[in-house]
Amino acid sequence: MTEVTTASADSKAPNRKFHVGWIMPPFFHELPVDAVEVDEAGDRLGELVTTILANGSQDDQIMMFVLYLEITAQLQEAGAEYAGFCLMDMDGRPSTASVAVYRMPLENTTADDVLSETLSTLRRAYPDDDVQISALPAGRGDSQAVVRIGSAPFTLSAEASPTGEPLEVPRGQIQVYIPLPGDTDMLVFELSTPCMEDWDLYSELFATIVRTLDWATEEEAEMAAALSLAEPVPDVAPDPAVVQELYVQSSRILDGLAVRGRMDEGNVVSAITCDDCWSKGLRSACTARHTWQIDDVEDALLAAAVGRLGDAFQGQGWLKLAETPGHSVSLAADGGSGSRVKATLIPGRLRLVVEVTAPCRRTVSGPAGSVFG
Repeated sequence: MTEVTTASADSKAPNRKFHVGWIMPPFFHELPVDAVEVDEAGDRLGELVTTILANGSQDDQIMMFVLYLEITAQLQEAGAEYAGFCLMDMDGRPSTASVAVYRMPLENTTADDVLSETLSTLRRAYPDDDVQISALPAGRGDSQAVVRIGSAPFTLSAEASPTGEPLEVPRGQIQVYIPLPGDTDMLVFELSTPCMEDWDLYSELFATIVRTLDWATEEEAEMAAALSLAEPVPDVAPDPAVVQELYVQSSRILDGLAVRGRMDEGNVVSAITCDDCWSKGLRSACTARHTWQIDDVEDALLAAAVGRLGDAFQGQGWLKLAETPGHSVSLAADGGSGSRVKATLIPGRLRLVVEVTAPCRRTVSGPAGSVFG
């Protein structure tokens, strides 16, 4: 986590801190650029490589480990706050891309000056590239960003090269420079890929990632912390893949309840901001929730069903977050980081309300000492 201090344009105003979040596609794997020690980075990367190449040879795993350890070290040296990569199968042809996020401190300047200076600097440094000022595609009002699209070839070391010799690799790159409010920090989002035949796919994917950018001041986060309930985000359609997973989980939960009643009302899937992001002042959608209910069943049967669900899912490794025996239970998969379910009996209404929430998909950075999901 990174200490984020952004001074107001008024030098007499107190410094402000920002929580910043964005959503990465689920098929991106995070690189350990936040690791403090080399051993920690190696351990985390080794676990990642053996997971991705679980069916690969040991030589393939070693080659991938060496390559991405070098890339991780380069990104750390460059000051990356986040980095992730994907490995795609394009009809039998492998394809890859990486995304990195940087934070650049600014002093005694304004957003307009930063944009103008960044535009001029990039055009001088990359005269053959396309460098423009564009509206920020993130629903942030009149915010603007400098966008650079061009080439960024890199050299693989002999250890990471398949030839055993240093190898220059051509690579396409998009960079988006975004001044944060307060005019003392600038975020840089960067997409890189050596697979130029897939450029259109990755550039569209990158635009989707940048559109999810959201931020809030520390003061806004403190005010929002009292509102700990996840809120629907109006006029936002949930991700179809997330919706499908929610339906799968809801089907499992219905089996775990082992009770049948009328289910023709209250079936809604909503894009929402999760509790944790909401408490940080972030308001854009980061996940989805499936709400449904079972009606016309006696309270005693529903109370037994709530207990049965808790026992069954804890037996499958789910974590019990809260419980009021005979009334409600809250559970979470994967030690608390996975899908969540809350089943609540409405006494006297012959009704059980179930909320199934998918895991938060947002990557969040913010002030040191904060707790992030």
